[in-house]
Amino acid sequence: MEFVNCNNNPKNKITNDCVIRAIALATNNKWENVYRELAEQGIKKGLMINDRNNWKAYLKSLGYEQQKMPRKVDRKRYTLKEFCEELAEKDKIYIVKVAGHLTCIKDKKLYDTWNCSNKCVGNYWIEGRN
Repeated sequence: MEFVNCNNNPKNKITNDCVIRAIALATNNKWENVYRELAEQGIKKGLMINDRNNWKAYLKSLGYEQQKMPRKVDRKRYTLKEFCEELAEKDKIYIVKVAGHLTCIKDKKLYDTWNCSNKCVGNYWIEGRN
């Protein structure tokens, strides 16, 4: 699995914007647009931008479908590295929840500001309109 150090924050800041960064990377949208759309939705729902109920609803509105946490035959969890190597498909884009963090997998590569490949995969989202 390849890690690609990627920060699409327009000011190149390292801040608590993983939700915005991951969604913007996955959707090929600008960081600013995703921030604005999450903020507008959050205002309507009375939620913070990075509240999971807010970004989950946003992903659903974009056509992304939540997938259950994958488990191995022995019921152990996959690390992000194992997920990329064993389960991810080359031509798919994934938004993955790991340890309170959201990240993006494209073409079996991890795009993020830090290498979280040793963290366990929780739920993940893929675009359902393919």
